[in-house]
Amino acid sequence: MKVYQIFVDRFSTGNPAVDKKLAYKTSKNRLGGNLRGIINKLDYIKSLGFDAIWLTPIFSAMDYHGYSTLDFYSVDKHFGSNETLKELVNKAHAIGLKVILDFVANHVSNKHKFFISALNDKSSVYRNWFVFGRNNSYMSFLDVKELPKLNTKNRDVVNYLIDAALYWIRDFGIDGYRLDHAIGPTLEFWKEFTAACLKLNKNFVFLPEIWLSGIDPAYSDTLWFMQDEETRLKFIPIFKKNKGLSWDKIPSADGEELADLMFKGIFDTPLDFSANKAIRSGRYTNNRNNNGFVFADNHDMQRISWILNGDKSAIDSAVKSVWQANNSIVYYGTEIYLSQLNDFAKFKSFSDKECRRFMDWSKATRENVDRFRKLFLQV
Repeated sequence: MKVYQIFVDRFSTGNPAVDKKLAYKTSKNRLGGNLRGIINKLDYIKSLGFDAIWLTPIFSAMDYHGYSTLDFYSVDKHFGSNETLKELVNKAHAIGLKVILDFVANHVSNKHKFFISALNDKSSVYRNWFVFGRNNSYMSFLDVKELPKLNTKNRDVVNYLIDAALYWIRDFGIDGYRLDHAIGPTLEFWKEFTAACLKLNKNFVFLPEIWLSGIDPAYSDTLWFMQDEETRLKFIPIFKKNKGLSWDKIPSADGEELADLMFKGIFDTPLDFSANKAIRSGRYTNNRNNNGFVFADNHDMQRISWILNGDKSAIDSAVKSVWQANNSIVYYGTEIYLSQLNDFAKFKSFSDKECRRFMDWSKATRENVDRFRKLFLQV
């Protein structure tokens, strides 16, 4: 499967004149990309040879990126409506494109009504939906207090999240979920979650984010490592020795073992340094017999165009290397060499906005489309 990743707020507004003004801009706030813009570009995406699109979170959220959920049952008003999504799915399916949504089961926004109730009232029915400590402190995604962590040991939380996930499959016909921060929720939760989705659609696709970079300080605060069952750790011996590992100290085999244990495949992991180096040098060969997805970059990483200093030949070789895998993901704009203006190292925070620049549609020319098709469809 060849997947085109779309950062919804940075792709298209549906208005060519507005898109032109936004080209290459970035911000830590919303720029205006939406579902209508994606609908208008479905034929373009299909023409590039893709089988599916993955949309960054589209549910109602506090932030432009969508990873701060406010309502699991509503499309964010900035992106459109539930009906707009239904139209998108129907039109995508009509031309042979699957639709994969980003599902965030690990945390919600601190403005979510359930969390506000839990924080302000210790007797709230939602108090145990989160993990509170002394002085009303609470667990969150890494150290981001704006993203309180859901307690996926709580039966009500499990039921709520699974019901929400099934809603979009049953009523909208989506084809898959990219599972954000998959090492956060419990393994038992994911087993039940994936089984429920597959019961509705036996071919449902899962793209779990197995990403350990930057998580070192949070290991002791992660529910995944608080499980009572020793089976969680026995498959990964290195974790027994040191739960405070930083990502550059973990052999790639252990990262792969963690991903295989949880999801029988790898999606978002920078742990396999040999593969990463091979991709960027254009010499990657797919030798894993699972459903793992290969990619050169995404919305959390510096763009491949930036890493390779805009060398079009090197970029083409890297992406062609990715395309050879059974399952590949290409970040929006890579086909036109979309890059960034600054290195992540320049920023103390919000550095990722650099790799989330608005699509430059003036570069999406027939010449570039033909180049991309010739380069990759003949692999």
